[in-house]
This record gives sequence, structure tokens and C-alpha cells, in this order.
Amino acid sequence: MDEPGPEPGAVGGGEDHPLAGLVDRWEAVMDDMEATAAEYREAGWTVVELHPGDVTPLPPARGGEALDDDRVGLDVLVPDNEFETIEAEAEATFGGYEAYRAQVGSIVFVVVAIESTDAGVAVLVPLYYRADDATEMADRARDRGRLDIFVRPLSDDRRVVFSQAEPERLLPETEA
Repeated sequence: MDEPGPEPGAVGGGEDHPLAGLVDRWEAVMDDMEATAAEYREAGWTVVELHPGDVTPLPPARGGEALDDDRVGLDVLVPDNEFETIEAEAEATFGGYEAYRAQVGSIVFVVVAIESTDAGVAVLVPLYYRADDATEMADRARDRGRLDIFVRPLSDDRRVVFSQAEPERLLPETEA
């Protein structure tokens, strides 16, 4: 009998995973995303909710694995079906965003609502990462005046990129 795969947005990875011991907080973030989605829908927006498996700060903190490109932001792995949905919406111009941030110890939780006012579409992306893993990302994002969110499928052969001005709204509280 085949074992079912993880649910979209399910977290795991053992004690080294950023959410180890904080799954209840992640569930609260997901509940917040659903409540935010309901508010957007009530206002007449089309809403795409993402359920990331992994979120990785780019570039990694000094001493981490070197990158062969100059990406600065958060790499967000989502299920293929969610990626296909967001890829179809990528033609819209996404200009604004709202960010709802909390920090528990060194773990940063954010729900980002990326908006295309013209298309009436909001993409909701819940994020989590270790503040210690994001020092290089935070420094570079602040210097650039923006932070990118790279949404990708498991195959890592395509990306949808959302550029966020005012990166402080997505950075750790100690970094803001």
C-alpha cells in the first residue's frame, strides 16, 4: 500500500528544520492566511493561496553554500499545482503588498499579500525562516531597497518572482 505524501504546506525535516517545535505557530500563520484570504474574497478579489514546503533565504548567511547568481530574497517551494496557478496569474502587474509579520525567538513568520489591483488578484504567501540564516539577505535587500520572493515548483525549472519594495516589512524584527 502506498503511503500518502505530505500535505501541501506540511513541514518536517527533523530538529534542524526552522519549525521544529513551532508547528502550532505555523498552523496559526496558516489560519491567519485563510482569514486574510476570506477578507480579500469578501472584497471581490480573486485569491491564490500558496502552501510552501520550504522557504530559504537567498543568499544564505555567510559561510553557507555559495550561489552562482545574485538572487536576493526568499526562495519558496510550492506544490506543482499551486505553481501552475500562480504562473497563469503572472501576466498581471503586481505592484503592492501587505505583510503581517511575527517573530518567535529567532524564527520569522510572515504572511505576504501580493496585490494586483488592476486584475483584482491577491497572492497570499506564508513564509518562515531563521533570522540567523537571513543576515546576508537582509543586508543586501536593504542596500537594494527591495526583496524578491522566488516562487518555484519542485523541479526548480521555472520561477515566478515578486519584487517587494520596503524590504524591512519582511525582515526580522531585529533587522528592521
